[in-house]
Amino acid sequence: MEQTEFSISGSVRTWGSLVVLLVVGVLAVALGLPRGLALWIIFAAATAQTYVIGRYYMRLRSEDVLIYTLALLPVVTLIVLAFVLIPDIAMHP
Repeated sequence: MEQTEFSISGSVRTWGSLVVLLVVGVLAVALGLPRGLALWIIFAAATAQTYVIGRYYMRLRSEDVLIYTLALLPVVTLIVLAFVLIPDIAMHP
């Protein structure tokens, strides 16, 4: 297994990118953007933050397709269940 050391410049760069993504999310609300657009920006920034944390701090550099499939499977299941169950719930209160 490869041992890599954390570098100060890499840590500062990673921290800086996380702060910038946080500021982007806060500005989306502070600038008074429409609610839907602000939510998309906030979720995009949160996804990018997750990628940065996973890449640098958790060292997830090369994972198999199986790992990504297992991570996305609950999301796909939630979307399918939402489209299947919401019309039934709405029609039968």
